Amino acid sequence: MNASTWNQVIISDETEELVKASLAPSTVETYRLAMEQLEIWLDERTLSDNLLATYITELYQDGKSPATINKIVAAVKWTVKNQGVGIPFEITDKALAGIRRKGKGRGRGQVDGITWEEVDQICALAETKGTIAGLRDSAMIRLMSDCLLRISEAVAVDVADVGSALRIRQSKTHPGTAGLPDVTLYIGEPTQEAIKQYCEAGNITEGPLFRWVRRGDHISDGRLTVDGVRKIIKRRAREAGIEGKISGHSLRIGSAISLAQAGASVVNMQVAGRWKSPQMPAHYARAELIEQGAIARFKYGK
Repeated sequence: MNASTWNQVIISDETEELVKASLAPSTVETYRLAMEQLEIWLDERTLSDNLLATYITELYQDGKSPATINKIVAAVKWTVKNQGVGIPFEITDKALAGIRRKGKGRGRGQVDGITWEEVDQICALAETKGTIAGLRDSAMIRLMSDCLLRISEAVAVDVADVGSALRIRQSKTHPGTAGLPDVTLYIGEPTQEAIKQYCEAGNITEGPLFRWVRRGDHISDGRLTVDGVRKIIKRRAREAGIEGKISGHSLRIGSAISLAQAGASVVNMQVAGRWKSPQMPAHYARAELIEQGAIARFKYGK
């Protein structure tokens, strides 16, 4: 990781080689790749305990296993220690402990995406009974799919943030981004209508958009939590017969896949999902991109 990311102690190349020699070559390479990915995510922000905890939380939501996340934290701690930077990782350690506890039995492997077609299927079923909870879930799932939202962004949405577009307030959803301009994202007409119906049914005119619904289908003032949204997505997908490894990140992945199926480029997907690099959307939609590769298109006319 470069010197701009934190105030590190500069050591000689010879000393750095000896430090690296304390680890097996395979471990050095693993740590190097982990640090490269973290640096992309940091996007020139200064590393802190809070930011690293946020990073591993997003990795967990993406479906990464506790073992994989543990290696990443180990890589950061080893790098920081050997570059003479004193960062206490108390929040990170607690988050990692929670990941280990909640992620027991989670193996390796990518989370499955929920495509646009499957979103329509899920939302149509959720809307069938006309309950406030069903309308809420439909509006939320449609919005997350349209805007490729992370769960943390979805729970932060207020009524004032939505209209013909969605405003993402950076400082509210991403630690360390105070002062950055808000992001405006397109919302399709079916999603706008779903949000309108939900707000009318729940008499919601201000404050948090997505709220808890108490027993008896009574809307509350309390904002949904990240864990609550994740459970809703899993339950609604299961009810609609959507199988696979579903998580709160499945809507974001599924939109990337659907974009690729529609002919979008990796750059299109990167911009739509606000990824720092093209690597993640390319990874999620790799099967679709292979089918649209140069040989498939120009040699075989696919």
